[in-house]
Parts: sequence; C-alpha cells; structure tokens
Amino acid sequence: MSKAMDDVSVYLVIGVLMFCIGLMAGYLLMTTYYSRRFLSVAKECERADSIAPLITEMERES
Repeated sequence: MSKAMDDVSVYLVIGVLMFCIGLMAGYLLMTTYYSRRFLSVAKECERADSIAPLITEMERES
C-alpha cells in the first residue's frame, strides 16, 4: 500500500508543478504580448498626434 501512495504523491507533485509552470508561462506570454501591443499603439498615437488609435484599440479589445 505504501508503494501506491508514493506513486500517487509523486504524480500529484508533478501535476502541481506543471500547473504552476503553466501559470507562469501564460503570465509571461500575455505580459509580453500586451507590452508589444501597447508600444505599437503608442507609436501610432505619436505618429497621428492624437489618441484616436488608442480609442480604436480599446474598442477592438472590448
């Protein structure tokens, strides 16, 4: 019975680790994605000398 419990606990630890790694990777990817989008919208606002591109992007996201 002890061997079965060891196997279950090992799989549980592996599952928790994979979940945590997935959360961290997702956060990193989404942060990078939205940082790039913000910079591109900021450059468009600078070129247009208005906030119209920002408003358009906010409408597109919501």
